[in-house]
Amino acid sequence: MISKSKVIVRYAETDQMGIAHHSVYPIWFELARTDLAKQAGFPYSKMEQVGVMTPLVELSCKYKKPVHYEDELIVTATVSKLSGVKIEFYYEVFLENENKPICMRNYNTCISQ
Repeated sequence: MISKSKVIVRYAETDQMGIAHHSVYPIWFELARTDLAKQAGFPYSKMEQVGVMTPLVELSCKYKKPVHYEDELIVTATVSKLSGVKIEFYYEVFLENENKPICMRNYNTCISQ
């Protein structure tokens, strides 16, 4: 299952050069991950109600191309690895209507407690 979330780069997410700052990508990943959980029928609010917590323990990104203020993006998320206590997500960021990712191999590993 893959979620696809639309993001429009906001002015506050850019630096003085008008380029999206690297610190906002994890926020976009969280949006896509939350959409994926909803799509799977188990939103984070339900997880927390039953005591499932997923703290982030690792994150890495490879940036291929900058994005700018008002660029329209598609952020995809999928589960790449799942075990009893570990979930690994894979993300890609695309400029809308382009097929080549501008940010990829973005993993974050959450440990379920």
